[in-house]
Amino acid sequence: MGGKSQLRPVRFDNIDALIDPEALGEVVGPVSSVTCSPLTTTGYSGSTHELLDLRLRTGSTLRLVLKRTQLALNWIAYRSGDTRGREAALLAEPALAGVWEVFSCPYLAFAVQEGQVGLLMEDLTDHLFPDVDEPIAEADEDALLAVLARLHGRFWNSETLRFPWLMPPQTTLGLMGPRAGVDRFNEEEALRSSRPELFGLMRRGWEMALNRLPSSVVALLLRPPDAIARTWAGLPRTLLHGDAKVANFALLPGGRVAAFDWELLGVGPSTVDLGWYLAVNAGRLARSKEEVMARYRGLLEAELGTYLSNAVWEQLVSAGVLCGALMLLWDKALALETGTPKAVKEWEWWVAQLAGR
Repeated sequence: MGGKSQLRPVRFDNIDALIDPEALGEVVGPVSSVTCSPLTTTGYSGSTHELLDLRLRTGSTLRLVLKRTQLALNWIAYRSGDTRGREAALLAEPALAGVWEVFSCPYLAFAVQEGQVGLLMEDLTDHLFPDVDEPIAEADEDALLAVLARLHGRFWNSETLRFPWLMPPQTTLGLMGPRAGVDRFNEEEALRSSRPELFGLMRRGWEMALNRLPSSVVALLLRPPDAIARTWAGLPRTLLHGDAKVANFALLPGGRVAAFDWELLGVGPSTVDLGWYLAVNAGRLARSKEEVMARYRGLLEAELGTYLSNAVWEQLVSAGVLCGALMLLWDKALALETGTPKAVKEWEWWVAQLAGR
């Protein structure tokens, strides 16, 4: 990038500074002009994105991305109790700077102002995974599993994970689960989303799922999130990215990986990230789910420098599978309407895993 190198993102006092040529000079060097244009994304949270085309006084150009989030109008923030903006809080917290020893930091500057969060990022479009429902390469999957294992190992049972704004396990479990789907998907929350139809889909998907599942699995999924989280009390906990879909990562030259969208940043068993990875990336996995789990286990044990007993690992897998199901089994039930063997196989895998827990 043709400007100053920043060890940490610059914090501005107001959102407008993130598009102000003079203020941006502190981040990228002297700027002559800034042109803003809307950027369409596929996210569900309600955040908006803009492309910023900068003309530098050197004569060169630079493209950045600005993400804006109004916390009061963002259903994820609303439902998860995020009143300060977790992504910005992460960038501002020195105790969590180790995150950027694991991942390349795509953020250049940020601001929090009256319930609105602005995040200025590098434009890494050319390094993102293609938006197709096809398996990624094994080497690319290895890179993603390796950085997740590195993140988890870096903060394994860390005493620094005491910030009240980090999502606790029970919040993660209740975010999109069937109890929320039946009782809490309402118009107020729908208005907070850029995709209000999502809530109707969740409700219908959970109704379909609960009607199809064995009674023992229904009982498991309908347990209160607090009660489930209490059963994890004896498991190691670590820092969680919270949204490990391949679209939130960029593979950079030199083998580094950048990570975006830390809105669900939280604390819990490391396999919460793994379970979500398996659930949300079902069509993108380079290997079978069993092979992905085994690969992740080996990478995590290498990071920890110790062997996880089979008993502990099975408990971690159970936590991850349950969390993945609570987050996305409604979508897998809806996919059954397509009647494709792929959708049926995916549904059957999750049901078998849950029935064995």
